[in-house]
Amino acid sequence: MRRFLENIKENFWAERERWVIWISVLFALGIGFYFSLAVEPNKWWTVAVVELLLVLCYIRRHNPVKILTLSILLIIAAGFSDVQIQTLYQERHIQYPKNDNEVTYLKGRIVTVGKNAKGKVRLLLTDAADFENSRKGLFRVTLSSKSSSLKAGQCVEMVATLMKPSAPALPGGYQFDRKAFFEGISAVGYANSSVFVIDCETRPDLSQRFSYLVGKMRSHIVERINSELSPDEAGIVAAIVAGERGGISPTITDNYRNSGLAHFLSISGLHMSMIAAMAFFFVRLMIALIPPLALRYNSKKIAAVFAIFMSFVYLLISGAEIPAQRAFISTFVVLIGVLFARQAISMRMVSFAALVVLIISPQALVSASFQMSFAAVVVLIAFYERYAKSIQHFFAGSGFVKIVIAYMGGLLISDFVASLATLPFSVYHFNQVAIYTTLGNMLAGPIIGLIIMPFVLAALFLMPLGWEVIPLKIVGFGVMMVNEITAYVAHLPHAGYKIMSMPFWGLMLMVFGGLWLCIWQRSWRKWGIVPIVIGILSIFTVQKPDVLYDTTAKTIAFKDNEGNMVAMPGRANNWIKQIWLEKTVSMPIEKTEQKDLKKIVKGDKTDLDWIDLQCKSDECIYKNVVRWNKKDKLYINDKLVDTQSGDGGAIFMENGKIIIKSVREGIGYRPWNEKNV
Repeated sequence: MRRFLENIKENFWAERERWVIWISVLFALGIGFYFSLAVEPNKWWTVAVVELLLVLCYIRRHNPVKILTLSILLIIAAGFSDVQIQTLYQERHIQYPKNDNEVTYLKGRIVTVGKNAKGKVRLLLTDAADFENSRKGLFRVTLSSKSSSLKAGQCVEMVATLMKPSAPALPGGYQFDRKAFFEGISAVGYANSSVFVIDCETRPDLSQRFSYLVGKMRSHIVERINSELSPDEAGIVAAIVAGERGGISPTITDNYRNSGLAHFLSISGLHMSMIAAMAFFFVRLMIALIPPLALRYNSKKIAAVFAIFMSFVYLLISGAEIPAQRAFISTFVVLIGVLFARQAISMRMVSFAALVVLIISPQALVSASFQMSFAAVVVLIAFYERYAKSIQHFFAGSGFVKIVIAYMGGLLISDFVASLATLPFSVYHFNQVAIYTTLGNMLAGPIIGLIIMPFVLAALFLMPLGWEVIPLKIVGFGVMMVNEITAYVAHLPHAGYKIMSMPFWGLMLMVFGGLWLCIWQRSWRKWGIVPIVIGILSIFTVQKPDVLYDTTAKTIAFKDNEGNMVAMPGRANNWIKQIWLEKTVSMPIEKTEQKDLKKIVKGDKTDLDWIDLQCKSDECIYKNVVRWNKKDKLYINDKLVDTQSGDGGAIFMENGKIIIKSVREGIGYRPWNEKNV
């Protein structure tokens, strides 16, 4: 044991140059610890801990080991404090509806005009008020129409039904309410009446006027795209230019997801880096063509400044959502490295970019986009740190054929490495593995990089002059080819393989093991393989629930004999049912089975070979244990299940044991989900 500890000490001190990379990891650990708590921590306890650590750091400043330990704790506490401060700020600027499905008169100023997944117009309102008083926060209201002449900056009034953002639909499910909380959204809902434009009572401030100007510009860009391209092409182009994904049909969305190209639909590092790279090389090329400028000025630094500017413009046009903000910050950090003649892409730069993102938006840590994008970049950099020279030697040579081989080889290697890095997060968040992702990216990558994104940049440049038609047509042609590629790849056998999510602790083991393997450089880095393997094996500990129920017990699902969850018909919430089927990897029942299920629930039929469910006119009994009263009551062995206080949950039955896991048990009582806020 002593020798083992000495080995750890030797390796740790030998890699002191890599310590700085762990700062962002420790900061993220503090944020993660905050989100894992069941109740909101006392802010004064947080202040006391931070002050105590600062005092101890000063007292022990001459002891290297103790100051290092205290510094680690202080960085973790800083991450914890950062997210708690932002929570306190949001808590003061949000006012939830008094009741769900609250019907009220509502007026406000439009921040953005977008569309939801069904293509219906969706407004984001600020300065909202009803007949009685003003309301805090932002209000997201969906209209019944799919088109509208409304624009950002206008004030409107309507009758709307408002509700608090949704809690998770099942234990361990995605927390929509937490995401909405940090976005400043107080309520979501839909308009019950027509929407009328009214005079605004107050003038917007400077930041609001700038925001509305950007919103109008985005709307104009989307209108131009829709007018020049077919719906299937326009939906994709609007998504990658303005972040407007409401025009994409469900079929095309599924094709992109199953072919491993879903990342192309969300503005992230791929798009931002391509825009910045093209702007960078375009300026360098133009300067190189003018010898007096090329000899007098540093073209690289001028190009970096221009690339930063174009990245910022693209950020504004895209809607500046969290993934786009993260991508811009990362790109900005890389280009700053170019300006100061530092290595543009390194593990230190990525760590610094992650730290900046987490300081500004600590809630990004729990988002799939942050996790997957940084995982891909970290693993790619670690891989090329280790094997770059070998790969360069293997593909060394000149000639067109050699260049093409090197390009295709680099694309395949990078895609394979990035796919492995993001695979755990894809399984955990989306229950899916895109088997042919390498094939999809290999076929679509050149089209995206050589046709779509360059002419997207050209279209944005030329749009103020009204000359964007030809670039948009070329972009549409490229998108059409990518759509065909995704359709082909998505329909290959087992393209979008469904799999149950690994437990959270399994994902964390894989993350820790991956960071250990990627950040350290000495041989002890290989120890990271152990937690990765354990994390992979954790997926075999996952058990599918036998019963799922919502907070009202109106929506309920039972597991059939083949392991699929079967949602009961009636007054069920279709949105919740869809989430249940996706998270439990259950196949939707066929139309004939739906008819049989209705007969079973009515008590007209029993099919124990399909599902162990027997019903009468007023209740159903599942496996002779769970009794579902059709008056929205749920019993286990005649004991009433408290579905209300638990906000829904899941029932597991195995070897005579019955375990109930409520939604509330997993999310605790926090400012974004407490019932009494």
